Amino acid sequence: MIVSGNDIAQGECVHAALVVIGAGPAGIVCALEAAKRGVDVVLIETGNRKQTPEYQELSTAHRQHPDVHAPVEIAVSRQLGGTSSIWGGRCVPYDRVDFVEREITPDCAWPVTYEDVQPYFERACQWMLCGRSIFDVNELDHLPEHMIPGLEDGAVSTSSLERWSLPTDFGKVYFDDLRNAAGLKVITDATCVQINLDDDSTRATDIECRTIAGNSFTVAAEEVIVAAGGLESTRLLMCSPGRDGRSIGDHSRHLGHWYMAHLEGVISDLALSTPAIYGYERDRDGSYVRRRFAFVESYLLEHDLPNISGWIANPELADASHRNAQLSLTYLALISPLGFLFAPTAQRLSLTGSNIPGTPYGMAKRSSVWAHIRNLLQHPIETVRFLADFGIKRVFGPGRKPPGFFVGNPENRYPFQYHAEHLPHYDSCVQLVDDVDAVGMPKLNIDILFTDEDIDGVLAAHRHWDNYLRASGIGRLEYVADDLATAVRARTGGGFHQVGTTRMSKDADKGVVDENLAVHGVPNVHVVSSSVFVTSGQANSTFMIVVFALRLIERLYGARQGADPSSRVAHLPG
Repeated sequence: MIVSGNDIAQGECVHAALVVIGAGPAGIVCALEAAKRGVDVVLIETGNRKQTPEYQELSTAHRQHPDVHAPVEIAVSRQLGGTSSIWGGRCVPYDRVDFVEREITPDCAWPVTYEDVQPYFERACQWMLCGRSIFDVNELDHLPEHMIPGLEDGAVSTSSLERWSLPTDFGKVYFDDLRNAAGLKVITDATCVQINLDDDSTRATDIECRTIAGNSFTVAAEEVIVAAGGLESTRLLMCSPGRDGRSIGDHSRHLGHWYMAHLEGVISDLALSTPAIYGYERDRDGSYVRRRFAFVESYLLEHDLPNISGWIANPELADASHRNAQLSLTYLALISPLGFLFAPTAQRLSLTGSNIPGTPYGMAKRSSVWAHIRNLLQHPIETVRFLADFGIKRVFGPGRKPPGFFVGNPENRYPFQYHAEHLPHYDSCVQLVDDVDAVGMPKLNIDILFTDEDIDGVLAAHRHWDNYLRASGIGRLEYVADDLATAVRARTGGGFHQVGTTRMSKDADKGVVDENLAVHGVPNVHVVSSSVFVTSGQANSTFMIVVFALRLIERLYGARQGADPSSRVAHLPG
């Protein structure tokens, strides 16, 4: 059942065994997994089926460094499916090294191990529709062994894989499940503004909800799961009174601190003496995979390197000097009035050269439209072939869509894109301000910090990559900037991956939630969000959020036999 919060009687109290706050991937997985176990569930979402400006405006925050952090209202999506409605579909788990104690991340030990979460990878893949839980090409006998002939895995590996979902919009793919699941009520158009505790401040009793139209009601439940996204989950806890005049979860003064993102960009070209596999490949089940450069765990630990990955990228779309018809056609499509059909707003703006804080893009020269049209006219056959192949498949093709494309280079020279963990810093934080949004919640002030350690880690990784390539005799990195530290810092930013502000800890004085995601001291309030992650890793967060959602529901309500709700769509046509 799906109802609007505007249709619930003013002041009514809705009752359930479990209330899930937020209908993004984590919230939808929690709600449907619990409902399949016979649990009476209420799932609450600010938005509805489509993104609207008034709901997006609720995410607006003050930014201490607006040149570094993206506007939150373009980085998230308040609707059924959450930010999965605007993501690219990249699915990759955290690595084993992320869960071990490292000198480079002091005082930041995860309270869980890789072995605790790895058993949930397969089911997470089923939910995300990204194929099998195989993230190493050595486990696939139908793909070539080496990304670059002659480059063997050693300290550097090129056999690790990223997987790509449809991309899976959870709001669309699982809409019928949400509407028809027995025991599940979905309430849209309603924002949870405060969690109330009992007189002892040890258990949540109910949640206050408001609509933009002015309606208000409460939801009372035995268990509460906060799955409202990285920053909104934190804001809700901050707005909810706990013990001793502090917010729920702020007993140890860690709530809102340790805010992380990722460092991403291009500061070098990968120059090879032999052709490489530079594009997307397809697994036997039709899912797309991509190889990447990574360091093995022992090497990262020995050299105190951040967890970082790298891959072959395309030249900047906006700069027509690439003389490539495919890139120019993509650029023209994205800047056209129909650009919204091809990419979400933030991705579209960044790829076309607009300077969006929190992305590595927008730094290239923007050529005139005529320069791009000239590229098309000089390569008419290539243009038509690309439009008929990738363009139609990407926009109009049924089922699984290609996540992108890569253009070859006869000189075997490619931009080398990195994606690195943002090291945790206590003073990188978010706090409440007096300014309030349309439903009366105080807004956030975001003060994200990138230090010299972050910059140095990226530069050190590039030196090690370059040394390994040169020792192999098949390639090297050639830097595209004179002042590399400045180049890395210019590309730092946050907002799209919101990590760390309700971090997990075994001891209550070192974090906000425990190893089972329950708020320390309030055991029936759980947080399922990237905000609980202790370190940011090299991976984006979505896959691991679903992993932790599955783990939590199993711990609360036990394992369930039979197929997942996703089984009915797990084998869409390729």
